[in-house]
Amino acid sequence: MNKFISSTFNNTIVELDGNHYEKCVFENCEIVYKGLQPFNLINCNFIACKWKFEGAASNTINFLKVMYKDMGEFGKKMVEATFENIKK
Repeated sequence: MNKFISSTFNNTIVELDGNHYEKCVFENCEIVYKGLQPFNLINCNFIACKWKFEGAASNTINFLKVMYKDMGEFGKKMVEATFENIKK
């Protein structure tokens, strides 16, 4: 795992997978998560960044969208329960 501590990233593409970011600042960056490897974000700041999900991470987001939009009350409850569990 690559470690970035107190680093500043400007106007660049930053891939989260497999990296450790601590006390970093991201400004005008595209933050990409593919869902391939764990990552760490600890006490980081994001200024005017865009988030992008690709690959497995994008598939997971699409799954949640389909469940929420197309599976009636069951799907909505499942997605909402998933987010409530994340908040714990």
